Amino acid sequence: MQNCPNDTLNSYCKGGKFCIEKLYKASRPQYQKCNWKRSVTTSKAIPRHQFILWLALHRRLTAVERQQKWGIAVNKDCVICSRGTEETFQHLLSECTYSRNMWNAMLNWIEIQHQIGSWDEEIEWITKVVVNRTKGEILVFLFTAVVYQIWKERNNRRFQGIETTYNKSIKEIVLMLHIRGQQVDKWRKELEKLNSYPS
Repeated sequence: MQNCPNDTLNSYCKGGKFCIEKLYKASRPQYQKCNWKRSVTTSKAIPRHQFILWLALHRRLTAVERQQKWGIAVNKDCVICSRGTEETFQHLLSECTYSRNMWNAMLNWIEIQHQIGSWDEEIEWITKVVVNRTKGEILVFLFTAVVYQIWKERNNRRFQGIETTYNKSIKEIVLMLHIRGQQVDKWRKELEKLNSYPS
């Protein structure tokens, strides 16, 4: 290989030799670091739940506001809380009474005191709380399951006219947590304390 011709390429040289690897890395687009990435990708959540959360984190869930932008005529009211509020991404996952109550019940159940905020605030909070601790892993599992359950309930009501009661949705999540917990040794002691359903 030839020596670097000028100072401009010096940063891509190693010992006077041109380094293709350095140039390649420098030419790739630089994206903002996702603080939540590790929490999601290392989560022990159920894969289909993780996928829906991934879509939500990238704002790819097709809520009514997105459908309207595509010119699709659809009833814009939230079908979960039925308060005549428009179904936006933000409303569905952080403002809807059904959603907030479900997430709050889970937090109280695992004895975490937290004032629920907006979607972005919840993601930021969870990212800070989770440091590979057992309770943190369970928290991520529950959050992922809640997001999945909300999206599933929204779709069932909107497209099939099927409603699941709030209590039944919570029991489904708890059951999934205990089943998953049988596969994760370090969760067992923590799950033994959770021998009742959230209220």
